[in-house]
Amino acid sequence: MNKTCFNGLYRVNNAGEFNSPFGNYRNPNIVNAPVLRAVSAYFNSADIRMTTMDYAEVLKNVPRGAFVYLDPPYDPVSETASFTGYSRGGFSREDQIRLRECCDDLNARGIKFMLSNSATEFILEQYAAYNITIVKAKRAVNSVASKRGDVNEVVVRNYK
Repeated sequence: MNKTCFNGLYRVNNAGEFNSPFGNYRNPNIVNAPVLRAVSAYFNSADIRMTTMDYAEVLKNVPRGAFVYLDPPYDPVSETASFTGYSRGGFSREDQIRLRECCDDLNARGIKFMLSNSATEFILEQYAAYNITIVKAKRAVNSVASKRGDVNEVVVRNYK
C-alpha cells in the first residue's frame, strides 16, 4: 500500500481504518517479484519470530545479551504536528512514559537498547538518565512542501 500512498505514508483513523491519501505515481513498483522471493527465502531460513502482541510483552522475553532498537510513533513537536495515527488510539504521552518504563526495565536487566524519537522537551526529560544524541533527520511527509526538511531527533542509548 505504501507504494501508492502520498509520500509512502501509512496511517489509520481513530476507528483503526486505513486512511492515507493516494500518491501521484506513474508506475509504482508494487510487486517486485525477485525481492519478494528473496525476502521470503530469508524469512523461511532465518531464526525469526513475528508476533502481533503488545511491545511490552515482547520486551519482557528479550534475553540478556540481546540488543533492542525501538522506533515508536514520535512525540509531536507541536500542536499542529501531532500525527500519531499509526494505530488505533494513537500513541499518547502516557504511552511514551510506558515505553520509557520498558526501557528502564531493559536497562535493569542488562539489555542494550537504542531508541529514536523527536527531540521534544518531554522526550529529553523522559530519557535524561540515558545517553542522548540529537541528530538532524530529513522529513519528506508534510502537506506543506516548504515545511519538509531537517528536523531534530534524538537517538537514546543505554550504552556508550
